[in-house]
Amino acid sequence: MTSARTPSAPDSTASGPEQSDLHLADLRRLLAFRAHGAARLLLRCRARLEDIEGAVAAGQTEVAVLMAYDLVQSSLSVRGLRTEGEVSIGGDQVSFDPFAGVPATDVEAGLLLAAEGREAVGDHGEQWVERLREHLRDTEALLGYSEPLPDVRSASGLMKGFKLARTWQPHLLRVGLPDLLPDAWTRRAD
Repeated sequence: MTSARTPSAPDSTASGPEQSDLHLADLRRLLAFRAHGAARLLLRCRARLEDIEGAVAAGQTEVAVLMAYDLVQSSLSVRGLRTEGEVSIGGDQVSFDPFAGVPATDVEAGLLLAAEGREAVGDHGEQWVERLREHLRDTEALLGYSEPLPDVRSASGLMKGFKLARTWQPHLLRVGLPDLLPDAWTRRAD
């Protein structure tokens, strides 16, 4: 007859302040990824995608490629937020690393995708734009939302975007993360 083994008690040495800090850091990282990642996709990436669509339609391949590099870097920076990416992103911050925490293979694939825009004329242009859309959909799927993020450039989508920001804001403040929306959007003018 074999005796049943009793599971051992959890190791009490792993529950000290270091373990608590680790859990808080992981929570902060998850909040930054889901909240700031969504905001970055909504406010930055989708705007760049619209710029690219317009540039391709107008036959401005150079503009399309430049915007595609910005779109891919912003999208990859969202992916990096889950591990070690930078939460704050300034338009003119030369120290910002959009590839922090992103696997090298993803960086290479993204930059190659952006570069393919040089051939973005005619049918090739629309195919390339569709591949950029797919890249953004893949990034958005990583965020884990149960439905697609709203289009904040539409009337109903803008309100859904504000609702998303209001939902996350108290949690971000509680753990000391920066606001989702620019200060000018939330500060009263009077």
